[in-house]
Amino acid sequence: MTFKGKIDIWWYVVIALLNGITLGITLNVGFTTVWGYLILLVLVDLYSIPVLFRNEVIVDKKQVVIHFGLLTKTLPTQEITSIRKMKNYSASFAASFDRVGIESKRMSTVFVALYENREFANELMKLNKKIKYVI
Repeated sequence: MTFKGKIDIWWYVVIALLNGITLGITLNVGFTTVWGYLILLVLVDLYSIPVLFRNEVIVDKKQVVIHFGLLTKTLPTQEITSIRKMKNYSASFAASFDRVGIESKRMSTVFVALYENREFANELMKLNKKIKYVI
């Protein structure tokens, strides 16, 4: 089953601001002195823009595959121990602050933001009865 990732308005605002600031600096000082800014902008855009097109979590019997832009993370379903509603704003596979944390036996917590957090948790709990959903 596929769950679509949630993207809040702040994600779009950050992309627009970073691109606008860099474009403003480039036009103000000229193209010959801003190569560092342009390289930084390309790197930031390579991370943030693909998220707009590829942001989903795929759940099957054996694994959970998280696609977040160019990044992909796979978690074995049987190793997941709990799913928690998170208020942590650390870096994650999430473009929204409405996120859940997926805790597993071997890996650190992975944060994802989905439109259907509750349905996602229910689907995982059907596949692995040991998973706890903590609100």
